[in-house]
This record gives sequence, structure tokens and C-alpha cells, in this order.
Amino acid sequence: MIGLGTALKSTEPPFHRCLVISDPNACDGVVVLVRITTDDGTWPDRDCILTPEEWDQLEHASTVAYSTCKFGKAGAALENAIARGLFMKIPSPSAGVLKRIISAAQTAQGLPPGARRYLPQM
Repeated sequence: MIGLGTALKSTEPPFHRCLVISDPNACDGVVVLVRITTDDGTWPDRDCILTPEEWDQLEHASTVAYSTCKFGKAGAALENAIARGLFMKIPSPSAGVLKRIISAAQTAQGLPPGARRYLPQM
């Protein structure tokens, strides 16, 4: 079941990690999904940089790409993508790291305003 903190890894290169930063059970099934991508210093999203020490599912410093987030009633579609092998569930970041990601999302310029209203208050 897709819920707050569900973490996914793409099974195709470049193997991005994705993270659910909304609680679909609390907001009528709406999923806010952000992509975690390599921090090469040129990515426009600089609000939240993560390291492998903070989340062991990362291989190098990575940024939360709020500007490419997707949101909507996508829980069933994500479950279907997992069943089809397009993504696999991976261990979620710690509660503290998840809280930091969501807190940064509250003010991240790249996060679409429509998605912001579905974020839990931290």
C-alpha cells in the first residue's frame, strides 16, 4: 500500500529514487511523489540535499527534485507500476530525514503550489 514515506527505486537507468511526501489516507487519496536525483551542483532544486549517510538507499549526494514532483490520486497506478516491475519498494528514509524533506517542501520554490496543500504539517 502506498502511504506517507513510501520509497521507490526505478528499475531502469538512471535508477532514480522516489518518495511519497503526502499521506494519501489523510488527503482523499492524493499522492505527492518527489524524485531524488544526483546532486551535480547544477540542479535547480537546492532546498534539500541528502547524503548516503542520511539515507542508505543513496549512493552519492542527491537533491530532492521538488520542481519535477507529480501529484494526484496515483496510489493504484503506483501499485500497478510496482507489480509490472517498473519500480521496486525500498526502505524509507528515517522519520527525521522524511520530516526534513517535507519541511523543505513547505517553502521550496520548485514545488507546485497545488501539491503543497497536500503536505502534512510537520
